[in-house]
Amino acid sequence: MILVAGIGNRLIADDGFGPRVVDLLSERKLPNAVEVRDFGTAGITIATDLADYDAVIFIDSVDHDGDPGSLYRSRVVVEEGVEEMAKLARLTLHEAGLEGLLRFSKSIGTLPQDVYLVGCKPKTLEPSLDLSSEVEAALDKALAIVEEILEKIMGKK
Repeated sequence: MILVAGIGNRLIADDGFGPRVVDLLSERKLPNAVEVRDFGTAGITIATDLADYDAVIFIDSVDHDGDPGSLYRSRVVVEEGVEEMAKLARLTLHEAGLEGLLRFSKSIGTLPQDVYLVGCKPKTLEPSLDLSSEVEAALDKALAIVEEILEKIMGKK
């Protein structure tokens, strides 16, 4: 099974990117082996849930180089060293939550073998139910990236 997990707060404008992508994915016909869930700001509380999956794709707002609405994608390797996690912590706006989740999940043996992050640089993190126009415009491309990653993962099986 593959999990596509939307991370973020729908009440904080562009921080709602992950949940919004998950909403759109939920409307599409996906293979039975793919589960799409909105985890909001759940943090490490979902670590045990990850044991049920062979792969996970996290979708979140990330702080990276580029203009608001620009997308970031990466395969995340959680190693014993700190370098990769430090890189991840610089990117995600939920660094304590996502970094903590990945570290904790690895330590208890529930972290899937394949972990990906698809992120979008936010323009605004002010209280609002609406995404900025820049992040809204990135949704279709983000969907395409997630579908491409899913094809890659499923091609391995």
